[in-house]
Amino acid sequence: MDPRLAKSAQLGDTNALSALLDDDPLILERIFLSPILETPLHIAALAGRVNYARKILSLKPSFAEELNKDGFTPLHIAAATGNIEIVRDLLSLNFGPNLCLLKDMFGLNPLHHAAIRGRVSIIQELVSCCPISAKQVTAQGETVLHLAVKNCQFEAFRVLVKFFEDDDDDGGEVMSSRDKDGRTILEIAMATKQVQVLELLGFQGSNTEKDTNTLQEVLSENQYESPKPTETHNGNSDTTQAATNQEKRIWEDVEQMVLVVASLIATVTYQAGLSPPQTIWKEDMKKNSHCIFHHKRKIYTNPSCPDVTYYLFMPFNTSGFFASALLIFFYRNRSYVRVLLPIALISMMITYITLSVSMSPNALSLLVLYLITLAIFLYCVLAVEVVKKVIKSFFIFASERGRELSKLAFERHKYGDSSAEQA
Repeated sequence: MDPRLAKSAQLGDTNALSALLDDDPLILERIFLSPILETPLHIAALAGRVNYARKILSLKPSFAEELNKDGFTPLHIAAATGNIEIVRDLLSLNFGPNLCLLKDMFGLNPLHHAAIRGRVSIIQELVSCCPISAKQVTAQGETVLHLAVKNCQFEAFRVLVKFFEDDDDDGGEVMSSRDKDGRTILEIAMATKQVQVLELLGFQGSNTEKDTNTLQEVLSENQYESPKPTETHNGNSDTTQAATNQEKRIWEDVEQMVLVVASLIATVTYQAGLSPPQTIWKEDMKKNSHCIFHHKRKIYTNPSCPDVTYYLFMPFNTSGFFASALLIFFYRNRSYVRVLLPIALISMMITYITLSVSMSPNALSLLVLYLITLAIFLYCVLAVEVVKKVIKSFFIFASERGRELSKLAFERHKYGDSSAEQA
């Protein structure tokens, strides 16, 4: 969209709009050619410029049906910001009732946004124009009543309840419906202790079998989990249902990986426990049954008794085996994975270090070994960072070069057009 057009919409300058149209009669049509569709009507609705919005609607009524990058129509924006005049102007169009049924990318229609923010007058206008919109549910299975209760909008809830009580067709079904978490509006009101909502409902449709109790007894005894208020979304929001689903898919992959790792650790530690390495345990040690009863100082000096590394190797090897075995059973439980997986991995690391100590001929050899290992590790880390920087620099250079070539081609094309006009 032309920046001048966007600025005029933000300021509500109808004179500037007229001047732009005189200069370029197709300036409004060109908006459909932009990669991101954001009409002047969206901006005017967000800024609350009523007169400007009316003029745009008179020139281009189809803008009322357009969705911006967040999936909002101008009616979504006007309903959320509480601009009743723009809402009425939009609903007065021939296709006004259809606008009430359009949903954004999160499954919310304009009435849902009005209920979340408690816009009572706008709720009345929307319900009067399109009663069907009150029966639509969000991507989370929430009705407009769920949204009003979750966001503690009692006045909005009261107006909606009156509407559904007067509806003889589906009003009762909507009132008793459950969201995707399986909660009714009554259960949510009990969890959040909204006394006014509970009194308005009169405990009708309660599944808690506490109708004969007093209100305070019900509130003190309910064990429903308190729901979180509905989060409003915009282009910068990271908390969406898509992100939640993605997290679930990632964790499913992690579960499979944990199961494979646990199986490998259990196999290795089981084999190492049955057949310890020769540097840890020798065959002739099995014949000497007095080693563990000797004084510690004698144990280490007796060649037929295990060395001190044995008493490090076996406990950590055993803990790694049992941790991995339990992990195979409880790999779907995140709490168990967070505890058992580090135990199994750390135990494996300590047993490996113990073996390397027992196999080294002297302390200097061991030091050299780990210094080389550390150097290799640092080299790999630095190499990865260098490669990342090189790739990033390449893409930045290619992008800048592409912009320069595009600009040059545009200037040549413009120069050729002007030369042709002069000729």
